[in-house]
Amino acid sequence: MLKKFGIALAALLIGGMVFAQESADLKASAASAGSVDATWAWNGRPKGCKIGEDMNVFSKAFEIPSGTGSVKGAKFEMIKGEAKFKTEDGITAIYHNNGSSARIENIEKKRKAEYAITIDDAATIEFGVTGNGSREPSRCVVVKQGDTQLLAIDNLDQDDPIKTITLQNAPAGTYRILVQGSRIVTIKAKN
Repeated sequence: MLKKFGIALAALLIGGMVFAQESADLKASAASAGSVDATWAWNGRPKGCKIGEDMNVFSKAFEIPSGTGSVKGAKFEMIKGEAKFKTEDGITAIYHNNGSSARIENIEKKRKAEYAITIDDAATIEFGVTGNGSREPSRCVVVKQGDTQLLAIDNLDQDDPIKTITLQNAPAGTYRILVQGSRIVTIKAKN
């Protein structure tokens, strides 16, 4: 019994260290400064975007327009899932419903939506996120490269300030964003 408790406690502590990471430095160097300079932020639903103001389910990938920012050396895509644009308290964001059984550790199976950001050169990527309701573990965002988890945040609350999770010096490539019960407010990539 004591051995099982010790194993469970160790798993909990290790999981806490792995899953509570809101910033990571991947130590890549840009080949050309200024080659990536992209911002996704919105003042309402961007013109021509497939994501509307009503909740829709998407099964095919498509690019999401920037809205108010400029895009150089990067692209942001909806891969699949359920989303809508919604403006609340003066903040326009991509909104995702909540499923109370989802957690960081099972978001791969329980996510409401998956996105990808692709950068053409090493850059720092910042994700501005918030909850879509009151604080609970199911309101979470996870950033992965392939199957490797790089960043994660949970217990997001719509009444808290926007949280920024950051991948510093990320190498060129594609990064997956898995979301549940949260809102994507901004994404910035720059070197």
